[in-house]
Amino acid sequence: MAEMRMPKMGDGMEEGTINTWLKNEGDMVQAGEPIAEIETDKANVEISAYETGILTKILVQVGQTVPVGEIIAQIGAETASSAASAPQKIETVAAATPAAASRSENNGYAPVERERVKASPLARRMMAASNLDAAQLHGTGPGGRIVERDVQAFLANQEKPAPALAVELTSPQPVAASAETVKPSRMREAIARRTTQSKQQIPHFYVTMAVEMDRAQALLKELNADNPDGKVTVNDLIVKSCAIALQRVPAVNATWTSENTVKLFAEAHIGVAVGIEEGLIIPVVKNCQAKTLRAISAETKSLIKKARTGQLKPEEYSGGTFSISNLGMMGVDEFTAIINPPEAAILAIGGIFREFVPGENDAITVRSRMKVTLSADHRLLDGVVAAQFLQEVKKTLEAPFSLLS
Repeated sequence: MAEMRMPKMGDGMEEGTINTWLKNEGDMVQAGEPIAEIETDKANVEISAYETGILTKILVQVGQTVPVGEIIAQIGAETASSAASAPQKIETVAAATPAAASRSENNGYAPVERERVKASPLARRMMAASNLDAAQLHGTGPGGRIVERDVQAFLANQEKPAPALAVELTSPQPVAASAETVKPSRMREAIARRTTQSKQQIPHFYVTMAVEMDRAQALLKELNADNPDGKVTVNDLIVKSCAIALQRVPAVNATWTSENTVKLFAEAHIGVAVGIEEGLIIPVVKNCQAKTLRAISAETKSLIKKARTGQLKPEEYSGGTFSISNLGMMGVDEFTAIINPPEAAILAIGGIFREFVPGENDAITVRSRMKVTLSADHRLLDGVVAAQFLQEVKKTLEAPFSLLS
């Protein structure tokens, strides 16, 4: 008898919620075959059977949350007795449910047809709280996925209850402020927990530097004219630039361990913060120091798309050694970011703006500039090292052809 346990799917995961069982009790399952979808604090992930056999018992029902390591199901070995008993159990299900009665004959092992609802975790919770059937809603998210705005729009269009009869009051009554209490999503709870931990346990300090971006913008224009289908972005230049800077200032590519030692990493695994409906997730581009600019660009685009459609795998959002957060495209001039534990630093990117600056012989010129701010762990880094790192980032972005090698 094999025990299926709630797996640990990435850094920081402590518990998981069963979203959907893809198999029923009595169904035949193959080793490596997906049998359930679970919701973690970062993504929805399918989990697979450890071995081939009969799904004899489901111990955790849909909607239940259990800690990592908790037994969620049992799989019995495929034996003559279990194979013989399985059809009888499935026949009972078939007699009780019209959907099961239409299954094709396959020694009783064919799974019950069930439609999987495409919905974000937050939308699922909102539907459950309002007793809504997903079939009533039209999804406008990627691939027809039901998202928060779809549930809100549906509820807003429902018939409003008749107004209560007016009651004449003998004295003025205070008017309470309108408010709604909602339970945060699992991802928002995780963000609250990790950011609080970061600010409480990591002594942050911040260093800001302005970078001239005229030559970088000219390079992007030239690169994208040759390849319009795979455009390189400013963010891609920054990721590549940070990978080079981490090699030149390796103290930044480090972590402070629980044993009060410093671990220095040889590879640059750079996380790119992505805002999604439920909050924020940081997919990681691995081994950036060994990848070309275009390879980094293609991989980053793929990871961002997966993040926004809930398809990231745990290994794609864990294992980072450094992160960047870019709000420049939203009109932000500059900001400070909270370090993503256990990393030593994170780089916050502001927007590119035109600015009058003194040129040769104090002549006034107009330049494109961008402010970047490094949030650093003072246990590992001092101001001089943080400034050296930013100088390397500035150097490569202002002489961007070095990023093509």
